[in-house]
Amino acid sequence: MTEPKHVFAYGSLMFSTVWEGVVQCNYRSAPATVRGFKRLRVRDEQYPALVIDKNAAALTGKVYFDVSPIDIARLDHFETSDYARVAIATLTEGKITVAQAYLALFPEELEGLDWSSTKFEQHGIKSFLATYATANAPPPNP
Repeated sequence: MTEPKHVFAYGSLMFSTVWEGVVQCNYRSAPATVRGFKRLRVRDEQYPALVIDKNAAALTGKVYFDVSPIDIARLDHFETSDYARVAIATLTEGKITVAQAYLALFPEELEGLDWSSTKFEQHGIKSFLATYATANAPPPNP
């Protein structure tokens, strides 16, 4: 069996209502920062995408610790084949922690504008939960 992995969330999965709708277990989490990546708005969508940008300012998100292989598979389903799960270095709780993150594979659909978690929380999460989160929800385990 594969060892659990840490997961770096930078967009909708930072919000407990989204995260808890995808995974089945409870996980400890902590704020985290990454460098060398940019969070951009996806055209006509409420959610962001992560892309490599070595000149980008530090980006904040959240690391979920020791995510089970079953929940990693559920996250892979939720993120779809539009994203690649890769290992990245985060600064979490004062130390470097390697975590899995989902990188965008569709640069042509990105607006080039920063995504705002505040705007998402205030104006976009309800629509996101009713559309993307519902359409991409992992199937229940037997």
